[in-house]
Amino acid sequence: MRGPALGNNEPEEDSAGFSTFIALQPVMDLQDRAVFGYEALPRASMREDTRKFVRGALPAVQYTSPAVLFVPLTADVLQDEEFDPFSTADDVGAAPGEVAWVIAEATALELVELVERRVAKLRERGFLIALAEVAPGVLGRRPVGDLMPSFVMLDPTYTDYVSTGIRARAELAGLLAYCARLNAHVILRGIDDDAIAQRLIGLGVRLGIGPHLGSPAVLNAAAAEPGDEVVSPAWFRRQGVRVLTAPGEALDAPALVAKLPTVGHLPVDAQGFAWSLGEAARLMQAEHDPSRILQVTAERLPLTVRADRFAIFEADWDRYRLRARVLAGEELEGLNEMDISMDRGITGWAFLRGYPYNCPDTRSHSEAVSIPGQDESTLEESLLVVPLIAGDHRLGVIDMWRNGRSQFTEEDLERCALFGYITAAAWRNAQLYAELELRAMTDTLTGLLNHRWWDELATREAALSSRAGTQIGILLIDLDHFKRVNDQCGHMAGDALLRNVGRAIQGTLRTGDAAVRYGGEEFLLMLHNTDEMGAMRVAEAVREVLTKLPTPGNGVPRVTASIGVAFFPRHGAVLDQVVNVADAAMYRAKAEGRDRIVLAPGPAIEPPPAERREAAC
Repeated sequence: MRGPALGNNEPEEDSAGFSTFIALQPVMDLQDRAVFGYEALPRASMREDTRKFVRGALPAVQYTSPAVLFVPLTADVLQDEEFDPFSTADDVGAAPGEVAWVIAEATALELVELVERRVAKLRERGFLIALAEVAPGVLGRRPVGDLMPSFVMLDPTYTDYVSTGIRARAELAGLLAYCARLNAHVILRGIDDDAIAQRLIGLGVRLGIGPHLGSPAVLNAAAAEPGDEVVSPAWFRRQGVRVLTAPGEALDAPALVAKLPTVGHLPVDAQGFAWSLGEAARLMQAEHDPSRILQVTAERLPLTVRADRFAIFEADWDRYRLRARVLAGEELEGLNEMDISMDRGITGWAFLRGYPYNCPDTRSHSEAVSIPGQDESTLEESLLVVPLIAGDHRLGVIDMWRNGRSQFTEEDLERCALFGYITAAAWRNAQLYAELELRAMTDTLTGLLNHRWWDELATREAALSSRAGTQIGILLIDLDHFKRVNDQCGHMAGDALLRNVGRAIQGTLRTGDAAVRYGGEEFLLMLHNTDEMGAMRVAEAVREVLTKLPTPGNGVPRVTASIGVAFFPRHGAVLDQVVNVADAAMYRAKAEGRDRIVLAPGPAIEPPPAERREAAC
């Protein structure tokens, strides 16, 4: 164990009410070990009182957010009609979308009507559902289809089961595909070593729990059990979190329809291939756009390896699908609107296998499936399949077809594989660049845009508005008496409040509008193409939603905010001038009693002097 120990030998609670006799087990991506959730585990006396355990576990959201917190709902808690998970979550400010209630499969089979009723209510309120302790043979049982969970947590026996033969692996592949269709994520327990992790990755499992991935974290050394890691609250912030996107959200780019060389295609010698490969690598290194990187491959690779049809697919692990990003050849038009399951076809088989593959005859391959629009009765074809893998990241796959059997040589496969290596490396670098750029523009605590975004991009938004002749509404929001929260409840409670505020504000906006964490407890909203009525409607929605947030602690009043409203270009020729006007209106709201909205009446409200700003806080 490492890290500072907190507390003493008696069960106690910190300033935010989170019992230190709870352990949090990381739930991680098997490929890159990114954390996306934590499972709450009982320690010491918590095992004897399940309701106390649930109440003690929920406040952990102040550490785990924005990761998913998995909290068990045992049979006795489900049967206790007086236990209200909604108010319990509301009391600690737990956002429904960040809490997954875990129900064991045996409980779902035993208490069918009760579980279905409870799950329906939880889902209505926005909570996630996880079906746990799922053993082999689940496809022949009811709960997955009946409950439609967001997560299916497989029993550790699956790790040994998939080694028993092709039937077990086929069952796992079927379960993965089934859950993908239900938009459910599969999590496998019992990941003990890297060999198991790599084998499961090859079978298509993405998420896991186990000692090889991470030890349970506890805040109190007295609560630690063998294998636990004693940590400080800051440890969770250092881990970073990957937020699971909505299914298919990352794959909204249309497929690029490319052209293949039609005339004068001559064999390329080794020197010519080396030059072409180097030129492609040079072009890719200058790109941060994955679409452009794939286009370079589509333009260069068919010049060195002839093909009658060519495609590049992107892997969508959330849906367990492959989606076409590049298509060349009329016979492939049917793939343009079609997602392919990762466990179907020669492409999916080779992708999960993870090695470049030369298929001499697609019709005789056991995994072959038809492509819509092709005449299967006359077509004989050969196929090269090259998975695009960068480190532990399986990004996609390249397919190249030629008419006729055994048309590709091993040299063709090697050349295609080399193009695949540089494409995958450039693609992954582009992803990392996009992630870093997003992080640079995003406030890590609230998930809103940050002041850097405002400094670098807001002026561009204003220029677009000027050219379009539209108006931008600027709302400056300052939380009332926020210092009292930090002083009386602690900075952890203050951080939890700011996260809830950011989440609540974001929920009031239209697509295209921007929410910025402008300062410590100040937030700025940029509302495009709006008038006074629209801006005031949003301001009132923000004011109202904030009053419904749970209070940060005893003796602290409900959350309120003072809001100032101004408009570009009415109140200033540049956005900073408009913000100053909105700032002045916001401080007028504070002076008039707080918890209210003030609309700047004209284009010349002077900002308050520094001493008035101090008094208003």
